[in-house]
Amino acid sequence: MVNNMSLRKWNYKMVHPKYFIFILLSIIFQALGGIFGKYAALISVDLPLSALILNPFYFLFIFFLFLQAIVWQQALIHYPLSFAYPFTSLFNFIILLASAILFHEGITLANVIGLVIISVGIAVLSHKYGGDLCSSP
Repeated sequence: MVNNMSLRKWNYKMVHPKYFIFILLSIIFQALGGIFGKYAALISVDLPLSALILNPFYFLFIFFLFLQAIVWQQALIHYPLSFAYPFTSLFNFIILLASAILFHEGITLANVIGLVIISVGIAVLSHKYGGDLCSSP
């Protein structure tokens, strides 16, 4: 069944801001999936591929990616893809911090500059829709 939003031009005044939580949860679940995927990879370095079956981090990786897919679909019910998708770039902030804190990977100047560019893009996009999106109908 096709919802009414896809049949007419999307209007940001049609959406209550409470549905934005689906976008945020999608980002968090995607980041958690990536983090547990890294842990699964670190544990499985010298093990055969079949050892993934018993790796608890691999199960957590799949579980969080499953949750991400579910909440992402909910976000897309309430927002057009062209609005929701740029916010997934926030995933990069979480992963950069997690990689530094959990895996002792370095943060370079190029990482910071890249995140600033992403932030500017998100700010431009959210300013386009933002004024009325955050107010209740």
